[in-house]
Amino acid sequence: MMTNNTLRGFSAGMILSAGLIAIVYFTQAPPEKEAELNDNTVNTYLHSKNMTAITTEELQTLKASRAAAAQKTSAPAPKAKSEEKVVYNATVHVSRGMSTGEVCDFLEKEKIIKDSKSFLKYLRSHKLEGEVRFGTYKVNSKMDYKKLADTLT
Repeated sequence: MMTNNTLRGFSAGMILSAGLIAIVYFTQAPPEKEAELNDNTVNTYLHSKNMTAITTEELQTLKASRAAAAQKTSAPAPKAKSEEKVVYNATVHVSRGMSTGEVCDFLEKEKIIKDSKSFLKYLRSHKLEGEVRFGTYKVNSKMDYKKLADTLT
């Protein structure tokens, strides 16, 4: 229950706090006026950012010329004979104690296969990893994994 003294104290607190808020509000500096936006201020800003402004017509012309250039470059060029697939040949010397992984790495280094890990995975999946025999073998990059495996095992 509120008594008269409690109600008077509450009212005095409200008046005091409203007065403090009014004092702070009216004594603060007014907010700075934003600079007027015109051609000069825009050009100054763009120049400071190393940029430039263009008209809509100039933009459309640039887009059209870029699209035309992209169409010219996307046209397929006839293949030259030098771009035909090169066949790499190698002689593999498998010695005793050489691991299958070392053989695969050699084949990749000589560009006979693209990825030694995938060839090793092929050998493992066909249970041929331990079947590579020592000796000297002639291989080339036209051989598929099956042909290579048959040659080496």
